[in-house]
Amino acid sequence: MIGDRIRVALAGIGHWGPNVAHSIVAAGGELGWLCDRDADRLRKFAQRYPYVRTTGDFAAMLTDPSVDAVVIATPTSTHHSFARAALDAGKHVFVEKPLALTSGDASELVDLADAKQRVLLVGHVFQYNAAIRALKCFIDDGELGDLMYMSFTRTNLGPVRTDANALWDLAAHDISIMTFLLNELPETVTASGYSYINPGVEDVVFAAFNFANGVAAHVHASWLNPRKVRSITVIGDEKMAEVDDLDLRTPIRLFDKRIEAAEPHTLVGSFVEFKATIVDGAITVPRVEVNRPLETECIHFLECIRTGQRPISDGKNGLEVVRILEAANRSLQQNSTRIHIK
Repeated sequence: MIGDRIRVALAGIGHWGPNVAHSIVAAGGELGWLCDRDADRLRKFAQRYPYVRTTGDFAAMLTDPSVDAVVIATPTSTHHSFARAALDAGKHVFVEKPLALTSGDASELVDLADAKQRVLLVGHVFQYNAAIRALKCFIDDGELGDLMYMSFTRTNLGPVRTDANALWDLAAHDISIMTFLLNELPETVTASGYSYINPGVEDVVFAAFNFANGVAAHVHASWLNPRKVRSITVIGDEKMAEVDDLDLRTPIRLFDKRIEAAEPHTLVGSFVEFKATIVDGAITVPRVEVNRPLETECIHFLECIRTGQRPISDGKNGLEVVRILEAANRSLQQNSTRIHIK
């Protein structure tokens, strides 16, 4: 690191990599290397950054002593080996979610980052989303009352993946969001999934999570759907909230809606005893300064390198999400058996 300038090497410029490259530069980082095994893609993309060195060999750029940090936006199956090599080389690491495909591999990376005293940030980008952060403030401040359940929908038509199913690719986001909102991990999960395009790779997944505090969370994740949906609904006993990540003008809404049970009636067993009052109040649209979550995440990564602070979505957080994904995947494979998350 020269002065305050952090030199970053980026591995992977496929679907998500170009967005990462742009965000690194926008965050104030210096993009020093681009790495990809597709030579044509690498050559075309390098035209945008003519000052950047390029390679198809991940290990080659790790030998450059001027590289302070490595960002890994490669296929999921490579995350563990690439992150381990980068940490071994003394580099700070930003690895896209999930951190690894097993909790054992993820735990190894957490321990290695601590031993090397290097920053390890996992790309749970929605933890840096302004609307999600606003929702968390409403929850923490008691605006919604006691929470009852949450519902997540993350669907689209494609992109179809073969290296990870919809659980690991899409639901990983919602798992990171729910644990971020509640500051705790679910105790159990049941999941079901269906493979329609590629055998053995679930394109559609439904998962239900239960927390010790009584909150339930349901996730629907699919890349086989006619509409792109990115929505979260949170139900409390005082108010309800919705977040629509695709609505840039009004991403979050608060509903003064609830059901209030009537006072017990003296005529036990009568219809009146079960009467409830529906409160259908106003809809409030809080002002949220919409941000660029990936750029915010990159700014945070660079700041953690400068200051030594621990990232919001650190390796431990990444490990927790992988453990939850593992449990959900076991439920998928065991005909929706309820799995306890360890």
